[in-house]
Amino acid sequence: MDTPDTIDAMELEGVATAAAAEEIECLRREVARLTQENRAYARSADILRAGVRTTVDELDTQFLAQAFARLAAQITSAERATVGVLEYDSIIAQAHYPALDSEGDPLGVTYVYPVDLKAGPGSGLAPRVVASAQTMTCHDPKREPCLGADFAMRHRVRSVACVPVLNHQSTVLAFIEVINRKGGALFTHDDLRALEALALAASVGFQRARLLDRLSEWSRSLEMLLGFNAAVNQHLDPVHLIRHLVENAGLFLKADGGMAGLSVQTAGGTAEMVCDGLWNRGVWHDWQRRWGSQEGLAGFVMENEFPYLSNEYPSDMLADLALVRDFDVRQALCVPIKDQDDAVIGFFELHRATPQTPFTWQDAAFLESLANVTAVSIRNAQLLKALEVRGEEIRALSANHVNRLEEERQHISRELHDEAGQILIGIKLALQVAARQIPSEHTNLRHDLDELRDQVNQATRRLKDLARWLRPPTLDQLGLEVALQQLASDLKNRVGFEVEVHLDTLGARLPQSWEIALYRVAQEALTNVLRHAEAERALLELRCDDHKLCLTVKDSGRGFDPTSIAGGLGLLGMKERAGMLGGALTVESIPGRGTEVRMEVPRP
Repeated sequence: MDTPDTIDAMELEGVATAAAAEEIECLRREVARLTQENRAYARSADILRAGVRTTVDELDTQFLAQAFARLAAQITSAERATVGVLEYDSIIAQAHYPALDSEGDPLGVTYVYPVDLKAGPGSGLAPRVVASAQTMTCHDPKREPCLGADFAMRHRVRSVACVPVLNHQSTVLAFIEVINRKGGALFTHDDLRALEALALAASVGFQRARLLDRLSEWSRSLEMLLGFNAAVNQHLDPVHLIRHLVENAGLFLKADGGMAGLSVQTAGGTAEMVCDGLWNRGVWHDWQRRWGSQEGLAGFVMENEFPYLSNEYPSDMLADLALVRDFDVRQALCVPIKDQDDAVIGFFELHRATPQTPFTWQDAAFLESLANVTAVSIRNAQLLKALEVRGEEIRALSANHVNRLEEERQHISRELHDEAGQILIGIKLALQVAARQIPSEHTNLRHDLDELRDQVNQATRRLKDLARWLRPPTLDQLGLEVALQQLASDLKNRVGFEVEVHLDTLGARLPQSWEIALYRVAQEALTNVLRHAEAERALLELRCDDHKLCLTVKDSGRGFDPTSIAGGLGLLGMKERAGMLGGALTVESIPGRGTEVRMEVPRP
């Protein structure tokens, strides 16, 4: 039988055992809690390590934003997360986790921030976080002015946390936003610290990604400027030149489209901007437009001589609603093209669609610098065009002069042969008749008449040679091949100069203009050999194929230095004849080794 003392001892032992058990249970719970916290910290550390690894591995801004949106959702156990990357307080990249599908929003709750991040009812926390560079949380969205009951209900928001991503100068590079902690709990202080730690890792990654993006942009810019410089130096016509300007400037400023035009004078004496094409997403479209003073952006810059910037283009009073309707233009920048006298000679305009970074006045200044370069080139192109027109007029005048000269030669040749030749023959016959009437005893007189008749015969032959030299009848009657053979024969007969002739068979006769030009070049080249080359002989060749004719006159005379002797009228005339037929004439000569004249023309 237990005594009271024994009972007290047992009770005390039971109490001690119960206390120990309770303490052990408390310790077990504490160990479980610490283990859970350690696991959570380890998980957070793994996620932060993954974030740091991402900054090392990932170089693309958009992919980096997607990775950090996923990590932010994981480290805070959030239902969804958003990362927005900024430039000049505007979003240039935005990523969501879970990611949007091809239809835009699988959950029907993801909130996409607008490009301009304007604060206001339903704008979300990001505009305030970007403006203040401070972390913000909201556990009652219905009472938060930037969210509101309608916003919270439409996007199913219970709680929100948003942290800025800052660089070393405390400038906001991006923001990380998480919405709705899983299980209905609120975001804790540890969640915010984890987000801020993740933002520190993201800062390095975004800075490097933006630096690489800038390097890539600078590289593209350099390529664009080189391409634009090449286009300028190609002396394109003004319309093509301003189109090159639109394309290169659009690629540089990441514009979706643009257009350009030149100023023209109307019949009434007023100026208008005229455009005939619209560039959109790499393709030129037919776009016929004319703007008078203060009509549209082009008319504004023509009148005010100042750039026009509109980042709310659909509501702009100068907007072309067809651009909004057909090409989704939301932002526009138009700059004038001015000549050296500051007169507006044209314009070019760039467009962006939503969502895009707004145009800035820095963009306008850059485009104006390109416009200034382009203005000089446009003016040069216009002068070259005018010079080409004048050159065409001169070539037409020269061709007419050559044709008239050939007509006069032909006329004079006929006159010499028919009229003067007949007169000399008549004189010869009269002298013969007179000689027969003189008595035989007047031998001296008969001798004088015979000498006079011989002189008339020589004059007749000389006159025929001159007529044939002016316009050989064989050229008109028998064709080029026979005329060239006769030309070589005449030179041998007259001055004893040997000309070796090699002629391809032409088949059908060439047009008269071709035959005359080829003959005259051969005639002039051989005359130059006789006068200047001091050569014993020359070679005359005429080669032909299905596409071209090649006439060559070559000698082995003393030659000359082509760079030290200006071309005479004979050489200019030969070149002019070749140019009239769409061909070219070249002269190659080496002192002491002879000269070669080659004329190549397309076969008619």
